[in-house]
Amino acid sequence: YSAGGVPIRRDPAGRAGNGVGQEVDLIFNFHLSKHADLLVSYSYLVAGRFIRETATTPEGRASPSYVYVQYSYRW
Repeated sequence: YSAGGVPIRRDPAGRAGNGVGQEVDLIFNFHLSKHADLLVSYSYLVAGRFIRETATTPEGRASPSYVYVQYSYRW
């Protein structure tokens, strides 16, 4: 689904199944000082049958990964 709730991928025949995939997340929170934290996250989605079979491009079949870094400072 898009951010607006509109379906992006469909299988009108229903043969692609409903297995989107499995996700693995690694999250590390480093306490740098009494007031500062650094959060680092890595996510990897092992694309399932639905993702692979409804893709319109080779890149759409790939298993995506995501890196997130956040710095926070508390008063």
